[in-house]
Amino acid sequence: MGDAKSTQPDAVESSEEEPVLLPYNQPTISEGEYIHWYRQIPGQSPEFVIHGLKGNVSHGMTSLIITTDGKSSTLILTQVTLRDSAVYYCILREAQ
Repeated sequence: MGDAKSTQPDAVESSEEEPVLLPYNQPTISEGEYIHWYRQIPGQSPEFVIHGLKGNVSHGMTSLIITTDGKSSTLILTQVTLRDSAVYYCILREAQ
């Protein structure tokens, strides 16, 4: 496994039941690196949210849209609730 690069998006506020979009630009992404999103609720360990390499990926109420060149992506939380309050991290990691 290659080195992981991590970034935390800017703070975002939303009302319950509204979608939240967390954009992330990764200009240094290499071919074959996956985009992984994790979230960390205060006092808990980080937990996996979603990952992808290209295109659009959906997992439950969460989607990840990745541009064709892979240099930017957007995490979409379709209907947030208070349980979604957390710190979200985007990590680039090479495929194993």
